[in-house]
Amino acid sequence: MRKVIYYFSGTGNSMRAAQRIAAELKDTDLISMRCEPGEVSAQEAEEIGFVFPVYHWTMPEAAIRFVRGLRVNPKAYIFAVSTPGFINGLCFEVLSGILQEKGATLAYARILYSVANLVAVYPPMPFPKLRVPHAEKKLARLAREIAAKTTRPFPKAFMLTKALYPSVMPKYRRFLPQADRGFVITDRCVACGRCAKVCPCQNIVMENGRPTFQHRCSFCMACVAYCPQKAFQYVISPEMKAAIDDPLVRLMKLPAKRKRYHNPYITAADLAADRRHID
Repeated sequence: MRKVIYYFSGTGNSMRAAQRIAAELKDTDLISMRCEPGEVSAQEAEEIGFVFPVYHWTMPEAAIRFVRGLRVNPKAYIFAVSTPGFINGLCFEVLSGILQEKGATLAYARILYSVANLVAVYPPMPFPKLRVPHAEKKLARLAREIAAKTTRPFPKAFMLTKALYPSVMPKYRRFLPQADRGFVITDRCVACGRCAKVCPCQNIVMENGRPTFQHRCSFCMACVAYCPQKAFQYVISPEMKAAIDDPLVRLMKLPAKRKRYHNPYITAADLAADRRHID
């Protein structure tokens, strides 16, 4: 019986969740959503999982594209775990809708609240030393539920979230293609290439010993969190400020003293290891 979990992870929260669930299920393939979905089909799988963070109150754009392109077994037991910082939003509605188009059903879905890590806007919160142990305890419980093939209706977005989404979040999603233009690489960079290896969107390539962005950023902060030299800063240029009609975006910055966060159980080597499915 084939079991597979597909995950999207920038700073490790979702990869950690996927690892713990896979350990409980045993004999389970872990596959990053930065692969091409046509090459990692779940058509023969009897248990299929999706683990992902929540960006802009929904699934990351890259994760949505991946699931849309993935072939699944409509008779499989399908589960999902989201890892938001605070608001889960519409992610399960979106995932369920995509699966229904494929004739499949989302049988189980749970929220695993994790550390919010958009450090170009705010420090990691809530306190990682409190949030991470709490998440680990809950992760153990939901992993056991999934192993038992528990069915559970997915948590739906609050009415206020649904009402505010159309006016609040689309502008931030439109900003993403140019979001990486704010990254500044300082002279601390040693050309190790770690940022390119951990990026879940393959948005960074090394050119002449410097990270170069390809403008398909998800703003996940993986490059920032795992840079061993803290060589990444974030600065909104005057040109970007003039083009962006939003006060919050114009205030984005990454002070040198701001703490970086990645899940303490996940190393850069862990995130980079999934390149075996790509190269």
